[in-house]
Amino acid sequence: MPRRSKAAIVHDILDVLLRNGGSMNLTRLSQEANLAYNRLLALVEDLAERGALRIVEEGQNKTVYITEKGVELAGELRRLRRLLSDFNIEL
Repeated sequence: MPRRSKAAIVHDILDVLLRNGGSMNLTRLSQEANLAYNRLLALVEDLAERGALRIVEEGQNKTVYITEKGVELAGELRRLRRLLSDFNIEL
């Protein structure tokens, strides 16, 4: 199986959050996005710094919330993925 690009991984993270009501525990998100916890955490923190996600810590648990900017980014990545697939190019 080929490795996913960073854009594809970000799209998958945002898509998983959208399919689960916009928020999710970080451990569960790691499982659903099929990504190692440490790698996911780095990407989620980066996306949070850029305003696409928000991380709320409750004790030892971290919950990730998608923001409006994240919803917009997910839509743009979805459109880009469709466009590229028309040319037989994977994102």
